[in-house]
Parts: sequence; structure tokens; C-alpha cells
Amino acid sequence: MTFTIAVHSAKGGTGKTSISVNLAAAYALDGRNVCLLDMDVRGPSLRTFFKHDTSGIPFWVNDLLSGKRGINEVVVDVSGELGTNGKFLVGYSKADINEIRELASKDRKWQSNALKNIIIGKKELIRNGTDVIIFDTGPGVEYESINAVAASDIVLIVQSPTKACFDCTEQLVNGVYKSLNKKCAIVDNMHHCSVDGNVLQQKRYDIPVLVTIPCMCNIATRSQEILVLSDRGHVFSMAISCMKHKLESFQ
Repeated sequence: MTFTIAVHSAKGGTGKTSISVNLAAAYALDGRNVCLLDMDVRGPSLRTFFKHDTSGIPFWVNDLLSGKRGINEVVVDVSGELGTNGKFLVGYSKADINEIRELASKDRKWQSNALKNIIIGKKELIRNGTDVIIFDTGPGVEYESINAVAASDIVLIVQSPTKACFDCTEQLVNGVYKSLNKKCAIVDNMHHCSVDGNVLQQKRYDIPVLVTIPCMCNIATRSQEILVLSDRGHVFSMAISCMKHKLESFQ
């Protein structure tokens, strides 16, 4: 059964993309067929984690959203590059300022059609034998992010330890996630503590906290590295593994 996760946050800078990439890689290492899609179309950064040249990519997640291309034309297989046991597909958003401006101007009807195209793409991935689909979303309540949340089975909420992030997350929980009847789980990232993925708080907003990841300077200096592949014994990698196992109970 295919499992779809939207990695989301109320504020930017919480580490969503790093968690999305490493979680996808952890599933692929286990032999699961994974598709990771960059739904942060206003600030795409997924491509920075992968070594291949993306300049020659003909189609993007933007083309999927607009209905110009299907999911099979958008995704790139990086399994060989990363040496994973399962298939690892990635769909990038186009980092072009004109493209970003154009998408930001789209009206509600266009965004409604974009949600339909996401769901069509998801169904095609399921038919192709994909086990896990991960949406790396943009922060806040932009249409593209909420579309990804709507198309997911579970929302993985990434929080940083600031009052602003906590307050905005509470608004998202009450105003978006509950209204969409979404299962949710929280990841405390960059926490000011010295733990090994242990949970410091069991629940928040009546939502389970899966792991608490400490703030570590060496994660920032290795921000373009997929740590679950390069350093499986790292605290961050072990936290991702713990998160993955706990997420499986939501299926």
C-alpha cells in the first residue's frame, strides 16, 4: 500500500528539505520504491542535495502542476547515483525567477486544477509500484503547499524551537490540518538540547511528537549531504531512522 507524506511547517528555515531528502533516502535504502517531489515551487532547493547536472532536465514539477506533463515525464531516477536498494525518483521544481513569479500569480481555479494534477500523478505513481511518496512543501499557507497537504495521507510537521513557529503551527493545526481531517505528527528539529532522537514532549496540540533532533553545528556545515547515506551513525541519521519506523505505525 502506498503511503504519502507531506513534510510541512508554519515557518521557513525549520529543515524540511533536509528531513524530506533523508527520510526518502532511508526508505529507499530499505528497498522501498520512493518518489520525492519538490512542492516548494516558490523557493526550490531540493536539487542542491543531488550531484547530477539538473540543467538538462526537460520537465519540472511546475509542468505537472500546470497539466503540461505527466508524472513519468517529470521525475528523475537517482537510484544508481545513490546506490539505494529501492527505486528513488525525484521531481524538481524549476529555480527560475520568471517561473516563480508566474506561478505566484495563478488564481484559485488554476490551483484547484493543480491539485487534480497532483492526485493524477499520485495515482500513476501507485500504479507504477511506488511505495512511498514524499512532498517537500513550502512553508505556510501558499496554495501549492496546502494542495500537497490535501493530497497526502499524513502531514509531518517540522518545528524549530521558537515561539513564533509554535504559535503559527497552532494556527495551521486548527485552521488547515483539522479542517482537512489529516493525520499529523511532529518533528522537533534544531532543538536546544543534547538528545539522541529521544522525545522530550510526547504530544503537542494533541499531536504526537515523533522525535526530537538536537541543534548541531556540523549538520549546518554538511547541509548538502544526505547523511543517512554518508554517515548512518550520525545522530541526525539515527533520528531519521527512528522517525521512519514510527511513521509506519500510521499506515
